Amino acid sequence: MNLFERILNTLFSIVIMLLGLGLLCYVIPRWIIDWDFHLFPLEIGVFRFIGLAPIILGIVTMMGVIWGWILSGTGSPLPLDLPKELVVRGSYRFVRNPMYAGYFLILFGEILLFRSSTLLLYLLTLFLFLHAFVVFIEEPMLKPKFGESYERYCKSVPRWIPRLKAFRGNISRSS
Repeated sequence: MNLFERILNTLFSIVIMLLGLGLLCYVIPRWIIDWDFHLFPLEIGVFRFIGLAPIILGIVTMMGVIWGWILSGTGSPLPLDLPKELVVRGSYRFVRNPMYAGYFLILFGEILLFRSSTLLLYLLTLFLFLHAFVVFIEEPMLKPKFGESYERYCKSVPRWIPRLKAFRGNISRSS
């Protein structure tokens, strides 16, 4: 990848992350919160400020993913634009979908912070949609591209809930 392509990929990655973050974690939740409609009471008092921790962790996770793409020149924010190599570094050593996990963390924090049961329904709906996308579209595209190494990776690193210790196994591609 030449310098121009790397700069373009970097800018594209940042824009996609900001658009996704803005839409999924700000615009839609803000719209939901403005409804002021609660499915059931979510009274947690001052403990609602605990919600700041997952929000910060989610943002840091997503920034780490983007930073990893920038430094390595691999990967892409678009699931349909597959990377040229299997990325097993940074956040990907803990969870297979760190970008989506970052979205979920932010939304979980917002549920607590704004005490919104409707945001909880939104998070569950988004999770089901992204889970179906990953299971039925993204993973079936990655399996033939990366073969055995991807299957070993999938067996070693969870899809959604991060490992406590970073995966350090050998994932080298078998020809």
